[in-house]
Amino acid sequence: MPCPNCLALGGANVSVSPHADLLLHSDAGINFGATASGHVEYYVCNACGMKWERIRARSEPDAEWRPTDKPLA
Repeated sequence: MPCPNCLALGGANVSVSPHADLLLHSDAGINFGATASGHVEYYVCNACGMKWERIRARSEPDAEWRPTDKPLA
């Protein structure tokens, strides 16, 4: 069950900072083509265990936090 802070993060713009219980697990570079690049960050909530990702790229200003099912070990 998501904690209240994770519930509030759902659908929030990626410019919103991670809440205090979200721990950065990993990040990776991504390439959207010849003109755009950025990175994706993966987080795990220390309170409820929920896993999140956010894409950080200038070409994606409307990107939102979203839950992920990517295995984060």
